[in-house]
Amino acid sequence: MMVKRDWHWQAAAYLISQNLFVFGSSTVFYAILWHIALVTSSGAWMTYVSLATTLPTILISLFAGVWADRYNRKWLIIGAAGAVTVVTLFFAFLYTVQVHELGLLLAIAVVRALGTGIETPAANALLPQLVPHAAITRMNGLNQVVMSVMLLLSPLLSGWILADLGIIWIFIVDALSALLAVMFLWSLQVATPVHEDGEQKGSQIIGGLRYVRTNQILLPFMILTACAFILIAPSSQLSTLYVNRTFGSEVWHLTFNEWAWTLGASITGLWIAWRKQFANKITMIAIGMAVSGLCFAEMGLSQPFLLYLTFMFLSGVAYPLITALQTIYLQETVDQNMMGRVFSLWQILSTGIYPIAMLGYGPLADKIPIGIIFIVTGVLLIGVAGSFKIVVSKR
Repeated sequence: MMVKRDWHWQAAAYLISQNLFVFGSSTVFYAILWHIALVTSSGAWMTYVSLATTLPTILISLFAGVWADRYNRKWLIIGAAGAVTVVTLFFAFLYTVQVHELGLLLAIAVVRALGTGIETPAANALLPQLVPHAAITRMNGLNQVVMSVMLLLSPLLSGWILADLGIIWIFIVDALSALLAVMFLWSLQVATPVHEDGEQKGSQIIGGLRYVRTNQILLPFMILTACAFILIAPSSQLSTLYVNRTFGSEVWHLTFNEWAWTLGASITGLWIAWRKQFANKITMIAIGMAVSGLCFAEMGLSQPFLLYLTFMFLSGVAYPLITALQTIYLQETVDQNMMGRVFSLWQILSTGIYPIAMLGYGPLADKIPIGIIFIVTGVLLIGVAGSFKIVVSKR
């Protein structure tokens, strides 16, 4: 539903607020991930980090989708962001003044994952309320570009702060970015979604699942998305450990690992914004999956760090073809009153599925070379890409 304020201002405020959240959150994420990876060099601990950063998102996402379809999405995001920031600062204070327990860093990751689980479905469902239908693709492309810039800066900032200032300053930067984000979000004029007052939350969750199950396109779309992200999980969750074991434990190695991927993603984001419309999103999503699989398989081979970074960059180029175009596809096709619930399920089956996958990949990474995991999952992802193209396109 459109509101009276000019949609260009609404869209700008939305993009700024969401990417300030991304900047703060990614800075904290890299700091926690790198600190634990450098201290432990353990696949098991990488599994713990993956569980802490994503499992809470899964647990709360279905409820969050109902909330996003029931309550004002702006205030839902603001409330979650404010609570997460306060609790993060509390745990960070405990970590710095007491014994430096890694468990406290995992607690911070859990709290932030809960916040992400609430914010993401609401934010994805909010954008179609703010901009015309014809502008959705362009806004998602611009959002990908700005997000990529934030993700380029955040690992550099994390690396510098970890090396020179100490981890507590990471959390201070996060709090300041959250405050600015809330200020921009506060200015939005957003209507509360229409819902049936007598409908219970449990039945709303079931209704969202039934909506997907009975939709001939959404059901295979979601199933194959889950398969793809199970295979993407090793490259996403184990690349830090792989670089640490294979190329060295210097912070700059970890920084360039993230930087190469994010630079590639930003280029594709610009292209999506420039294109504005895509006639066949399903084909482009399948291409993104196939290119990602090819890159992951190559990254697992023995090679110089520069060549590894090249394919990490190319995997970054391919990734927005999957996530951004899936987001656009759902925003353009799903009923507005089901948007939050569908996006909560999509979040669970995409990035939220990582901890389940890491229950297998993490221990496996302590028994066999991570490069072999990359090669096998990359080849299988190419197969899923073909299935996605054939099955979903026929519906």
